[in-house]
Amino acid sequence: MNNDLMSLRERQPLYIQAIDAITQMIESGQLRAGAQLPPENELASKLDISRSTLREALRYLETHGLIARRQGIGTFVSIPTGPGFFGGLERLEPFRYLARIANKKYSLVQKTVETVKASQRLAALMSSKPDLELVRVQTIEAIDGIPCVYFDDYFVNTQGLTEKLANYSDSALVYMFKDCDPPLTHTRSEIFAIEVPADVAANLEIPVGKPVFHMEETYFSAMGEIIGVGLSYFVTDRFRFYVTRRAVRPTI
Repeated sequence: MNNDLMSLRERQPLYIQAIDAITQMIESGQLRAGAQLPPENELASKLDISRSTLREALRYLETHGLIARRQGIGTFVSIPTGPGFFGGLERLEPFRYLARIANKKYSLVQKTVETVKASQRLAALMSSKPDLELVRVQTIEAIDGIPCVYFDDYFVNTQGLTEKLANYSDSALVYMFKDCDPPLTHTRSEIFAIEVPADVAANLEIPVGKPVFHMEETYFSAMGEIIGVGLSYFVTDRFRFYVTRRAVRPTI
């Protein structure tokens, strides 16, 4: 393995470094589709991480469709089987990162920032009163040049926040991770399949009424404080979403 792969050591956490390193091996052709990964102890040693950290990285890669495990045989690089890419719902991660992991070309199509008054619906999601002044951040993002996700995020307006978010070079999600005090730790999400309304259809350049995957999320800090609210719309023929569900033995 090229030692440059672990120049990502400066990043945190370690399992993300391992994901990046293994993904780069796949993208560079060191590990081709269908190839078997080295045994866990050997791979962990090469990456200079523990086997538990490696297993966390491998779980992520399996959830996102980059690898497949065959019990009693080994772990293999997955062979692509269709358009779009896999997306896990159990982790909060920037869309551009998911695209990079899936070896897709990411681009930001449009970003707008404005101040608005909270609607009844937004007020309910934020546990606030209607007409509270919010900063609204709308972004349209694409993979392989095709608009496929529209993020519509709202934050309680504070002095200078509108200008800060307008000039922020990364996503609203990264802002909540890095610049909110306290930072984002989790969300409460509702998930729907809806017929896309006209305004969202125009943003995503798709027909009105086309089915889209829609999430309404309330963003929370570790203290339980509401940081903001996000409305997300995903074009369904560009994604295959997965959720890992663990079996729990009935007590009855």
